[in-house]
Amino acid sequence: MQSNQTNTAPAATLHVRLFDMLSALSTTLDLLAPALSFHQKRTCLIAARIALDMGIASDDYQGLFIASIFHDIGALALQDRLKILNFEAKNVHLHSRMGAQLLTRFGPFEAHAPLVAFHHVPWDHGKGHYFEGEEVPLLSHLIHLADRVEILARGGDNILAECDLIRDKIKSHRDSRFHPAFVDAFLKTSQTEGFWLDIFSSNLDQILSTLAPFANISLDLDSMMPFAQFVSLIIDSRSHFTATHSAGVAICAETLAAHMGMDRFESAKMRLAGYLHDTGKLAIPHEYINREGGLERHEMARMRSHSYITHDILRRIDGLSDITEWASFHHERLDGSGYPFHRRGSQLSLGARIMAVADIYTALTEDRPYRKGLQPGVAIRMLNAQVAAGKLESTVVDMLDRHHRDIESLRARHEEQEGQALSAFWRMAAQSTP
Repeated sequence: MQSNQTNTAPAATLHVRLFDMLSALSTTLDLLAPALSFHQKRTCLIAARIALDMGIASDDYQGLFIASIFHDIGALALQDRLKILNFEAKNVHLHSRMGAQLLTRFGPFEAHAPLVAFHHVPWDHGKGHYFEGEEVPLLSHLIHLADRVEILARGGDNILAECDLIRDKIKSHRDSRFHPAFVDAFLKTSQTEGFWLDIFSSNLDQILSTLAPFANISLDLDSMMPFAQFVSLIIDSRSHFTATHSAGVAICAETLAAHMGMDRFESAKMRLAGYLHDTGKLAIPHEYINREGGLERHEMARMRSHSYITHDILRRIDGLSDITEWASFHHERLDGSGYPFHRRGSQLSLGARIMAVADIYTALTEDRPYRKGLQPGVAIRMLNAQVAAGKLESTVVDMLDRHHRDIESLRARHEEQEGQALSAFWRMAAQSTP
């Protein structure tokens, strides 16, 4: 169990590979629609292979890699994702625009947002230079081609028997749907069996890592924080009711950690864990999260899987071991009645105990589809009842009781910022509502 004494803590360092974070987020987004698993990564691989063979400039290649691995980030509703499975997909530009809007919320990705915004625009004999009065980046057409190749490829059980048919299909749309230069490059690059087998390799992440233009770039604490905020923005974008939940948990956890004796570095890591704690909810159906009534037994069983999925995603990232624990144990309880691992007592670190309190308190004081948010005093009384039942750490709840006014002030400021960041996204999402 982690001690309150942090004076002997190791040097305040955090180094996480940028590629590992991109890969984890792309994998998480694919959980929304298992039928499209690995679609974004495979599209990225196809686009990267073609681009490298074409010898595009390094800056352009980096933008292409980032945009293609996240090109469907705006298709957060399941029905939007399933549309993508159709080679002749119609009305797909909205999710492209919504994805671009999300990418603008993270500074390092903002410049690549236009590549995502226009990745379904057909070339149409050169008319695809522009779409709805805006100039289309040339590399958007490469992502469009790679995206459609991946959709055609995933339909075959024996890819080497299907690849010539796919090549012929793409060639038949040369200059009409796809940019001719990219079609020609694809036909050249895809001549080898290795090209096709790599797409469905069980070592896809390793292959992509060797192609990543930033394979050796690491994120430190300062650069990791806005990335984690970006992830939380995507998680919380699925519901107006949970729109600022991750931000609220993050601020509450960081503040409690500081008051409980963690140093500034450990407290900041608690904030990171708060931003990431509901990563697994991207695998939960949208309608469960927005349900006004209670969930059925089988639906609740599905909902309870989200904290395990958070753990499964984050544990693959070197350098995040303690953050992974704090984030994914937020539904564990001291008496072993929590989930998904039923840890108890000394098996739960101080960070995990703080995160459990921060998550419950934030959830209780938020509006939900089925109830209005509770007043802080009422929520704290409910937390104390769980302390009495042996489920929550009494010292953490006591600290929350002492400092809840400060926490509420910080929450209000940060949650307002998160809400503003999502407002443009939701305005676009409203366009798809019948």
